[in-house]
Amino acid sequence: MKILLFLVAVISVVAGQVPKPCVAPKLWEARMAQIDPSKRFFERARISYDAVNQRTRIVEEVNVFIVKEYFDILYLADVGKEYRVNLKTKRCTVKDLTEPFRPFEVPPNATFYGESYIGNGAAPGEGVLISLWGGELREPRGARYMGSFTNTGCLPVEDGFFSERTGFIHTTFYDVVAGIVDPNVFIPPRECS
Repeated sequence: MKILLFLVAVISVVAGQVPKPCVAPKLWEARMAQIDPSKRFFERARISYDAVNQRTRIVEEVNVFIVKEYFDILYLADVGKEYRVNLKTKRCTVKDLTEPFRPFEVPPNATFYGESYIGNGAAPGEGVLISLWGGELREPRGARYMGSFTNTGCLPVEDGFFSERTGFIHTTFYDVVAGIVDPNVFIPPRECS
């Protein structure tokens, strides 16, 4: 009987040490930088993200080779539409979305890769502890991801995504704030009326 109790205690301690995926905020805003070195593509943007209603607004500066473009893009996955305004020409294009909404979160089936500090982990308050997660997505088929999230608050820090269609895309988030300051950011731009 003592051995059985000992085994139950050991299993409980071991199982309690397996990290569980954190739950990221469903609504947040941030700045982001995205890069695809193979295409010589770099983007800086402001993002408003709503996982509840599956919508994202991105106001971006895109650099491809030496050309700079500026866009205001609204993705409304719940209605399957993308509204894209070229901020130089004020021209709007509306098209059907071809990809499913991909949440910036730790999926329940994610594999835990470890923890790391951004900054100094040796001195209190001088670093941020993050958890690294990754795995394979169901859609698009064969897509893989890797993400890092803060241990406190589960805020997104980095996102790596690979699919046959897109190749590898690396995104870094900073100045992340939970919540949406102006919910009107998810209304299609007036240029698209």
